[in-house]
Amino acid sequence: MKQNKEVKVIGLTGGIGSGKSEAARILVEAYGALLLNTDRIAHDFMEKGGISYELIVEYFGKGILDAEGKIDRGKLGREVYQNPAKLKVLNSFTHPPVMEYVRNKIKEAKEGGSYPFICVETALPREAALDDFCDEIWYVNAEKEVRKERLQNSRNFNSDKFEQVLKNQFSEEEYKKISTHILTNNDTLENLKDQIDKLL
Repeated sequence: MKQNKEVKVIGLTGGIGSGKSEAARILVEAYGALLLNTDRIAHDFMEKGGISYELIVEYFGKGILDAEGKIDRGKLGREVYQNPAKLKVLNSFTHPPVMEYVRNKIKEAKEGGSYPFICVETALPREAALDDFCDEIWYVNAEKEVRKERLQNSRNFNSDKFEQVLKNQFSEEEYKKISTHILTNNDTLENLKDQIDKLL
């Protein structure tokens, strides 16, 4: 790993099942990076009392709530994944506050100087506007069949659900266009770690 006093901000992106979360975990555990995962932050903001909760319930209705009044992400997912217009509305409720939070955390981390790197993990690089504040954008790529098999094993995805999610994400070419570096993740985590080490 190269020595660098500058706190580098790395945007980490890739389609579902590509292994970007594994790459993020390596950056945190092996290199001490601060991880800002936009999906997790968005989920926190969707919790009862969160920044996005009222907007989402007002638009989508109480039918997306569970017995405790919390947003049921399964129900919400079924509302939006086959409806691009509704997905766009949902993203408009979640992404602005998420990205404001991310920018503030980056500013704090840079001023604090406690982290060698900052990693912003997202599946939606356009909405996250990664190129506005990241020094580099890393695209984690894996072959489609590899990704499908991973999701069948880890999340019990069937082929239809996998294809539906793909429709709402960048194509491989779109990811490549915005990326500084490409990580290929078709086999072992050790191979992925070796690729990461060469970039740092």
